[in-house]
Amino acid sequence: MSEFALSRRKFLVLGSSFLAMGTTPSFATLLLPKTTPRFSIRKLALYNIHTGETFEGTYWRENEYDQKALERLTHVLRDRRNNKKLPIDRRLFDALYRLQSTLGVKDPFQVICGYRSPETNAKLHKKSKGVAKNSLHVRGKAIDINLSHVPLKQLSDAARSLKVGGVGYYPKSNFIHVDIRPKPTFWT
Repeated sequence: MSEFALSRRKFLVLGSSFLAMGTTPSFATLLLPKTTPRFSIRKLALYNIHTGETFEGTYWRENEYDQKALERLTHVLRDRRNNKKLPIDRRLFDALYRLQSTLGVKDPFQVICGYRSPETNAKLHKKSKGVAKNSLHVRGKAIDINLSHVPLKQLSDAARSLKVGGVGYYPKSNFIHVDIRPKPTFWT
């Protein structure tokens, strides 16, 4: 093979690699600097159906979580039965953000249950075996939600597609459970 053919082959392989990187969305996304608007903010909208309280705003900007927004979210998601609070795992907000983006909606998630104190969880567990004795709600790693303009099955399927943790589907009670656990787990 001549030197020209060898360098032409190298050129074609290298050129096609760059072309593939530039036209494939996953590579193109990786090449964007993190300071572009696409990465600069994450917003959420929540409505607590029991207290009537809301959160609508940015909780993450410029590669950092907004502490004041996290405190407001913790307040909105507190145990409504005794007003106890626990900081909610930030990854749960990221999961909700991804879910909202996947569905392409801006409507607020209707929150049925966020944080649950150990005392409340014990009482609820005694009344219903559907409440886990060691619920992730107690550790600020779970939320029960629905979305008014999205069918519950569609919401559940979208949450499961993210594979960020556990997703329970409760059509009789009209909510899904989303939690942050190491291994994706789904149940009905």
